[in-house]
Amino acid sequence: MDEVESNAASQANKILSLCWSCGNVAASYYDVDQMEIYAIQKVSDQAPQYPIIRNLIRRYKPMFYLVSGSKNFLEDAPELLDLPVGTILQHIDSGKIICEEKARYCDFGPKPMKASVVKIMAMNLPGLPQQATESERRLFMESVLPFNQDLLIHSVGCLLKLLDGLASENESLMVSKINVLAPESLLVIDELTCQALQIFDSRLHPSGFKRNMESSTCSLFNLFNRCSSKIGKIELNNIMQQPIRDLPELEKRLDIVQWLANPQNTRFVDEMKNYISNLNRIQPLYKKISSKRAKNNDWKSMKKNIYYVYLLCKLCITVREPSIDGTAIAVLAEFVSQPGNTLKQLLFTLDEVLDLERGDQGNKFTVKPGIDHELDGLRAQVDETQTALLETSRLEIENLPIDADDVFVTFLPGYGFVFSTTRGNEMPSISTDDSTSMNVVHQSDTTVYFQNDLCRQLNAKFGGLLASISDHEQVILEKLITYIDRIIAELIDIFNVTARLDTFLAFASVAVTQEFSRPVLCDQKILQIKQGRHPLLEQHKPYHPNDTDLSTTNNCFVKILASAEPSGKTIYLKELALICYLAHIGSFVPAQAAVIGLLDSIYSRLDFPESVFSGKSSFMGELYQMSNILSNTTARSMVLIDEFGKGTTYSEGKSLMISSIEHLLQKDVDVPITIVATQFTALSNYLHEHRYLRIYTSHRKVMSSRHDESLTGPDNHHQEIVTSVIQSLTLTLTKKYLANERVDPSLVNHLYRSVPITQAHLRR
Repeated sequence: MDEVESNAASQANKILSLCWSCGNVAASYYDVDQMEIYAIQKVSDQAPQYPIIRNLIRRYKPMFYLVSGSKNFLEDAPELLDLPVGTILQHIDSGKIICEEKARYCDFGPKPMKASVVKIMAMNLPGLPQQATESERRLFMESVLPFNQDLLIHSVGCLLKLLDGLASENESLMVSKINVLAPESLLVIDELTCQALQIFDSRLHPSGFKRNMESSTCSLFNLFNRCSSKIGKIELNNIMQQPIRDLPELEKRLDIVQWLANPQNTRFVDEMKNYISNLNRIQPLYKKISSKRAKNNDWKSMKKNIYYVYLLCKLCITVREPSIDGTAIAVLAEFVSQPGNTLKQLLFTLDEVLDLERGDQGNKFTVKPGIDHELDGLRAQVDETQTALLETSRLEIENLPIDADDVFVTFLPGYGFVFSTTRGNEMPSISTDDSTSMNVVHQSDTTVYFQNDLCRQLNAKFGGLLASISDHEQVILEKLITYIDRIIAELIDIFNVTARLDTFLAFASVAVTQEFSRPVLCDQKILQIKQGRHPLLEQHKPYHPNDTDLSTTNNCFVKILASAEPSGKTIYLKELALICYLAHIGSFVPAQAAVIGLLDSIYSRLDFPESVFSGKSSFMGELYQMSNILSNTTARSMVLIDEFGKGTTYSEGKSLMISSIEHLLQKDVDVPITIVATQFTALSNYLHEHRYLRIYTSHRKVMSSRHDESLTGPDNHHQEIVTSVIQSLTLTLTKKYLANERVDPSLVNHLYRSVPITQAHLRR
């Protein structure tokens, strides 16, 4: 499975429900493939940027949206969801999705909130007793969802309403589990930053073609895509889509990666990979089993999956160590630590009930002898006449006017004895030839079933007997399905943990082959990296390692690299961001050593993907990214600014960049960790000394295509910048005037004096 297929597999089949009100948002989404609902708890998300919502949309890329909330939010929703201009959201009623539609809205208010509670309480989740009283049902559901969060409950209720409407056309839409996520534990990365870092996208660096770098391998996901199973590849995508800032969870991930990367554990690692390579997703199998559509091959696949995951769990028991307590290995060992564990019981039940060898004859569910004595007696009667039946049917088949090598006699529930043949077989008169009295009774995608006089005679003589056998098997099948329904939530948990183990095996493989090291994570504001490398660029050419120290130790949180020559400044910025990102997914990092304080977000002003479809010019894209930075960053954010202002005139670009840096520095100790790359080497003449600011300048003189610093003095440059700022303020006031907005003279004075660089001019 390549990068595109993996992303499609994990993102294409999600329905996202958003509920926003009074600056807070809660969300939920249904994963069609996993058959699970993920509920994302309420968190602050201010308009009009909506950083949390945009982050959710980027991560999940849902095929359909449900939105509910205040009027202002519904007005912003089309642009927020990137819907066509002029889109009017339709109200959800029946729950059916029309192909041309992308989103709908739900009612919002006290009554819809109560209706959502009723909808949730009516769910039949696995694990809920079938005869549960109302109080027992409520207690169970309150253990699953936080009912004190109205926005979250309404989001889930709207989602369930849509799923009910879809179930009328597709009965396979069911909910096997509800997972609750805390958004505060997620690391926010905006979409443009994710694209620029090439985490999933294989876009090249602008000069990548000079290095003969192939786009098919130039993404972080492809570098880590070393999983042994499909479930592992899907989980790898999910983990890389959701970097976290949960320190205990990250430490567990690093512990297991360190254990798996230890050469002393190579034998166990190879066995784990062997078992995991035999696993597939059980959700599609469960859908077929629960709807009684499972064939003998499906039951074989289910038993095979349970067998190998059981062997994996037993292996995990033998390798348990204190250093990996609480990790995926310990969790899998816990599943089978008790004698009567679920996996062992299910494996025993399938082995005792299923007759997989006999089931191959008709590729259908078949019960083993000894389970039902009456069923065994009926089969004995059929077996006594089996020889005569086969001889009679053989002679009849030879006289059929079609290829006898592709015709078989079988018993089809609802029709009795029938002949079956491949659909492509030549049967010119199969339903019209009176001499043979042959009639087509059923057709599937691959097989045609028909009857003649012999079939009708057999039905009269043995049809009732075989129907009784089928009825007995259906009773046993229903009991088996009921048992699987009761334990399916735990089974899905086991396979989910197994998928995570497969992902961590991939992390360990990368750590060993690429010589990554374990980072030291802490809850402080610090970024210290020794001999850091860019994990993608070093795959194609030798890379010079870099040291970085941004912490209170050296009183530096804002680092500016000013050089007019192409010295790899952009690559260095991306190197730092990728190292921090890898640490926040629980991976080792490309460095000799690293101490990384947990971040809450990563924002950047990096190369903007210009496109006529984006509706933004290069300069507008730069302003959009910088606005995102200035509006949403906190003291625990990482900010990367590369050549901000290059999309406009030289003097205006400088003034905008300097003003933005000064704005961040005004936060003093709460300034985000900021790294700036620029060709403007005279920054020290315009930025006042600050205890958290360090400027590193290359003194080699290189002529700029737009301006040469050596041609004018610092005073002239300062005057140019002040003039540009005043022009920007004037432009802002002019737009207000043209929009018929009242302009207070005191506002002009306030705007002028609020810009730090103009204050420096006044002091002069």
